[in-house]
Amino acid sequence: MLKTKQNRKKLFVFAKLILFAGVLFLIYLQLRKVGSEQWNDFHLERPLMILLSILLVIPNIYLAFLKWKITLKTLNIVSSRSMRVQSFFAGIVTGLVTPNMIGNFLGRFYYFNRSHRIQITLFTLISNFGQFVSTITFGWIAVLALGGFLSIEYSDNYTIGVGLLLIGSYLSFFFIENFALRFRKKRYFLEFKSVLMNAKSYRLKILALSGLRFLIFTLQYSLMIYAFGEELNLTLIFAIWQVYLITMVFPSLILGKIGIKEVVGIAILGALGVNEFAVIFTSLIIWFVNTCFPALVGLTLCRSKFQK
Repeated sequence: MLKTKQNRKKLFVFAKLILFAGVLFLIYLQLRKVGSEQWNDFHLERPLMILLSILLVIPNIYLAFLKWKITLKTLNIVSSRSMRVQSFFAGIVTGLVTPNMIGNFLGRFYYFNRSHRIQITLFTLISNFGQFVSTITFGWIAVLALGGFLSIEYSDNYTIGVGLLLIGSYLSFFFIENFALRFRKKRYFLEFKSVLMNAKSYRLKILALSGLRFLIFTLQYSLMIYAFGEELNLTLIFAIWQVYLITMVFPSLILGKIGIKEVVGIAILGALGVNEFAVIFTSLIIWFVNTCFPALVGLTLCRSKFQK
């Protein structure tokens, strides 16, 4: 038992080192792409806006935690505040090192009895999907408002594709229990369906909280761009929504969407004349604040007291 605990502590330390080294390397790769002319044109004009954008991580994380708390309540899983907090941050850590950050259930379910793990996994995936649906919704609005994707030729076909994706996402989100025909004889699926039928407002709550989180993401990005001298307007807001839309549907490996959002941001916002370095720096700061920093907090807070 003592050796197992020591191994877990070493694993946490190793994860911290890998995460830190990965962050530094990815930041280096992004900054080396910036040309000298972009450096010369870059100006920080409103530093307080950066501070305000960073502080928005507090309501952002709180809303994500509320989604987790609602999920546990819906599943009737009794847990202490410490267990909820630790499992939540453990989920952020495992989400960071899994493709498209969908692996947050891995860090969460080990804090609970084995009998709850399948349901925690399924409902966490629903919660994650709620954020996807929210992003697609706002992205679709942006595509319609701007008449297509900025800097993308022949975007009418993509516009139709996003519309179909939006419809499919809503149908899947609200009627998923009716689609999984092959699992109907599985006990865990019957429990899954029963919980959803008895908690009819669960998905609406998840979608509402996901929408609020998306608006916070938008405000963070907007304030950061504004801090670097760009003027805020509806066109810029819609362009930011398009950045999040394309980033969301684009596959990634580990460490969140680092690298992808910068490229997409330069392509979309660059069409409006936004400074490339401002886009890269904005994306890096927001990624660190919203994704990397909570993961580092999780590595500090989480303990190795897992349930069998």
